[in-house]
This record gives sequence, C-alpha cells and structure tokens, in this order.
Amino acid sequence: MDNQPFHYKLDGASSSTASPVVLLHGSGRTEDDLLLYGREAFPGHKLFLPRGNVAWENGFAFFRRHPDRTLDIEDLRDQAARLCDFLEFVARQTGQRPFVAGYSNGAIIAAETIFQKPELSRGAILLRPLSPRSGEPFPPLHGYPALLLAGMRDDRRHPEDAPFLADQLTKAGAAVSLKTLTGGHGWADDAADVRHSQDWLSCQ
Repeated sequence: MDNQPFHYKLDGASSSTASPVVLLHGSGRTEDDLLLYGREAFPGHKLFLPRGNVAWENGFAFFRRHPDRTLDIEDLRDQAARLCDFLEFVARQTGQRPFVAGYSNGAIIAAETIFQKPELSRGAILLRPLSPRSGEPFPPLHGYPALLLAGMRDDRRHPEDAPFLADQLTKAGAAVSLKTLTGGHGWADDAADVRHSQDWLSCQ
C-alpha cells in the first residue's frame, strides 16, 4: 500500500485528532496480532499495523534471528531503517508523530528505531523487550517517554533484560517507566498490559 516498505493495515477513526499509534507484532505473527490490544489500549486513536518483512515460522517477523535465536544484528539494523521510513510516512499521512507499541520482536525493532531516529516517534511502549544495543549507549533522548512491560514468568527473557534496557534509556535521558507483570511472555496473559498502556498514554 502507498509504495511503503511494509504491507500494513489501518484501524480506528480516520478523522481522529489523537496521535496515531504504530503496532508492531511478534515473531511468527501477522499485522492482525495486536489489533485487539490496540483497540482496547488506544481507543480513539488511528492505528497503523505493519507486517514484518521476514517470513518466520507460520507468519512473519520484523527481523531475523540466527539458528541459536540470537539477534541478527545486521538485519535488525537494516529493517529498522526501513521502519523509520514507515514512521516518517505515518507522520506525513496524519500530520503527527506516532507512538510506537511493539511486542517481543516488535519491541526490539521499536527500540532500535529509538536508537537510530528517536525524533520520528512521540514515545514507545515496549512489551517483553530486549535491548538491540547491549554493547553501546543510546544517543541523547532528552525526556523521550517509554513504557517497558516485562513478564515475571517470561521464559524467553532473562529477568535483567528489561531492567538493562530501561537503564540504557534512562542514562540517555529518556523518561522511563518499567513495570514487571505477573504473566509470562505472552502479551495477552491478562488485562495488565492494556491497563498499564492506557494509564501511561493518558499521561503523555
């Protein structure tokens, strides 16, 4: 659609004056995966739902992993640059910088766009995140708002993954809120993800 680097869908009121939200799904999923979450967490907002470009398992991902599941850093950075182009497109279409909300694979690439071009988004919600830049500091972020939602029983993340990224963002000057929920890796284990997302966005 619209000669963009990602296939995407739109949802929500087309005439909304609220800031748009870009929703980024996890590995092996599609652009529809976060639709219900988006509708519940961001009522009244225009939702942009891109599909990752990498065929993965029975769906798609935003970037590749190696066979041992470590991040393919080169592909992550290349795909994040394309996602930055998409964020610019959303801003042109709506006249506003979007918020970015990503889950798992989508949270990691969202964090990489913050590293590359933080000025393209108004803030980010990162569900079950992992740092894309574990060996280097983020650039100055000057109060950039970010909510990180980790899972206490997440079997795909080390307990220090989300706090490590939160610390990186904080040291760069971001305004970070880190919440550890009682669930696991799944973003829909309970209503906590929606509630915390709503509460955070209402303060922005």
